[in-house]
Amino acid sequence: MQMQGTTNNPSTISVQLQGRLDTLTLGTDAGQALVGMRLSSAELMINGAMDAEINRALAAPFRARFAASGLPLAFEFPAEVSQQNRSILENLVRTFQVSLEPGESWVTQESNGSGTYEAAYRRSGPNRFEKSKRRFTATAAGMVSWSEVSSTETFKLDTGRNWITAMDVVESMSSKGQGGPVMKVSNHAVLSLQGDARAAFTAKLWDFTTSAAAVDDRATLKDRIPDMTADQARGEIRATIPQLDAAAQGRLALIHRLRDLLRVDASLPALILDALKTQELGDRTRADLYLALELAGTESAQTALAQVINDSSWSLKDGMRAIVALGGARQPTAESISALWSATQNYAGGERQRMASSAAFALGSIGSTLRKAEDPGYDSLRSDLLSNAHGSDNTATRSDYITALGNTQDPTIAHDVVGWLNDSEPVLRRAAALSLGSLGTDQVASQLVTRFREEDNVYVRGAIAESLQSWTQPTEPAMAMFRQAVRTEVDESTRYNIALVLSENLGKFPANEPVLRDIMRSEPSKRIRQKVAEALAGNK
Repeated sequence: MQMQGTTNNPSTISVQLQGRLDTLTLGTDAGQALVGMRLSSAELMINGAMDAEINRALAAPFRARFAASGLPLAFEFPAEVSQQNRSILENLVRTFQVSLEPGESWVTQESNGSGTYEAAYRRSGPNRFEKSKRRFTATAAGMVSWSEVSSTETFKLDTGRNWITAMDVVESMSSKGQGGPVMKVSNHAVLSLQGDARAAFTAKLWDFTTSAAAVDDRATLKDRIPDMTADQARGEIRATIPQLDAAAQGRLALIHRLRDLLRVDASLPALILDALKTQELGDRTRADLYLALELAGTESAQTALAQVINDSSWSLKDGMRAIVALGGARQPTAESISALWSATQNYAGGERQRMASSAAFALGSIGSTLRKAEDPGYDSLRSDLLSNAHGSDNTATRSDYITALGNTQDPTIAHDVVGWLNDSEPVLRRAAALSLGSLGTDQVASQLVTRFREEDNVYVRGAIAESLQSWTQPTEPAMAMFRQAVRTEVDESTRYNIALVLSENLGKFPANEPVLRDIMRSEPSKRIRQKVAEALAGNK
């Protein structure tokens, strides 16, 4: 597995992982299979550097439960496996995850560490398949929101046993940086079954007591918190900050070091604020210090971030970074939520309007976190977001809260949001259309299609087409409408989204193909031609 990532800092990270994945089926029941796994001979390199201790830790046995389709459902790890290594091992398995269904082609939802995405499959031979990721429909809490994703994945199955014998994954993802960093990531992963390399082990290797909670959860963080006094940790933090500022490589390890040190004592996050206030640090380092506070996640770290948000003496960029960090908190405190609400009020309509908007978006993201954790505070937050979306006198503010409702990723809100598709303000109609793409378009697809037919604003039409890319059961009348619209649409961005709708449903609606071929001949936009060419090539 190889990953290359770049941001607009600019900074680059390169990760390589290779090894042998030992597997043993431990049992089957109710159409599921429990499989023991162990990554032997692991070699993980980050920016060319290798850590022998991490390689040894990655060899811990773990268990994965698979559905009959082949999709991994859950993972179980021994208590001593750190959250970082759990994430690496789970990502390894999910990189090669597949979900097989009857028929020649199908579309399904799958999840990985970044969130939930739509995957399209096509059977290209008796035991050969092609898979492509279309778009992310939900973003995991605290993760980058990927605005574009594309992949070319091919795999073969062993006849009679349904084992993957070979798989090749080429993937690219990018984010637009709305409320977060602009990022581009390229992945390439190869899997090959070593049929002549049977490993000699028994099920006893996987006979461990399950630890369901992640080791990085604050209740079980003892092995991630350095064994030192507050004064010792204070000295380490002061020494690590200039190292981070000077580092061209290995920055991630230093950020994680700061994360762990900040957890030693509640007084330590104040050191980060002091450094941000008094030291001459590069912009990249300042951003990384906010990330360290976010990853630490303690109440005192969140309090430090809230102080930056509430104090207007900090720069706009600092305030924005603090808001983004709080929005990614895994266990947001009441103080954090209060600070974000205050920002939506205190900075509205002024020179710091961007902070007010970003705070609303962050509250929506926190709503997603609370909802998934079944936190009783979610109902109140949901109600307040809806109230502000309906009650504000300012159109831009209402638009922010409608966007925030989409960030909750709560499908039950879709029927509240769909009403704004008929609002007199185009900005609200556009915000509603985009939010419905995050909340689930299947339940409101007919309203989106109707609005598209009637809509005279190009930006709203583009947003509707973008959201309907996640529609899992599109109709022929809707496709016919889009086939006509792509020929007459004057706005390039809207045309791009319509072309994606047609491309992603090419297998279901053969009538889309001649329209897409016409686009290849006459379309002036290079990115539209490229996307259409990829779709036509994959449909052979």
